[in-house]
Amino acid sequence: MAAQKQIEEEQEKFKIYADKVIDTLSNLVEFRDLDSGEHIKRTRTLTKIILDCYNKKFPERAVSKEDGEKIVRAAALHDVGKIAISDTILNKPARLTKEEMDIMKTHTTKGYEIIEALDLNEDAKQKKYSMDIAKYHHERWDGKGYPEQLKGEEIPLWSQIVSIVDVYDALVSPRVYKSAYSHEEALRMILAGECGVFNPVLLECLQDTAELLKKEYE
Repeated sequence: MAAQKQIEEEQEKFKIYADKVIDTLSNLVEFRDLDSGEHIKRTRTLTKIILDCYNKKFPERAVSKEDGEKIVRAAALHDVGKIAISDTILNKPARLTKEEMDIMKTHTTKGYEIIEALDLNEDAKQKKYSMDIAKYHHERWDGKGYPEQLKGEEIPLWSQIVSIVDVYDALVSPRVYKSAYSHEEALRMILAGECGVFNPVLLECLQDTAELLKKEYE
């Protein structure tokens, strides 16, 4: 019993430490990117909603509670690479040029590199989830995403989940270059493939949790 208690205490210390590091970096991204503050918080919440739905639909492939907590925590770092992007591009009040978009796309690999250099208290899983999400949350199911054009199940599940909630939140939230779309229009656009192709299973989860997602913005 004493040994088990010690293990649980050490695990709790890991969580607290990782949370502090992740919160610090998230706050830094929020400071740099005018759109990121609430986006980071909502990404964590929406990630949990979609992940819970996935676990209920596929109990045989369910992500464990402990791993789920790490994935939700890692979701907060999905845009950490934006720290390396200039303000003129990051907060440009208009659509980016091709050259500017190419620079913006590097936030995925930059994020991976930043997290790779972090000390997350030797929590290898937390680090892996965080690195995967940062690098691959713009990959698409049909292989037309970036930075590596991964296709289908080549994309880690946790990255796929953050990918779809990232797009949903971007659509229903105002940005410096656009107004917010309605919940209904955002769903229509995603399901119609207007924002890239997503895992059909996660599209089902998006539909199944539509009302829960909508409530997060009311």
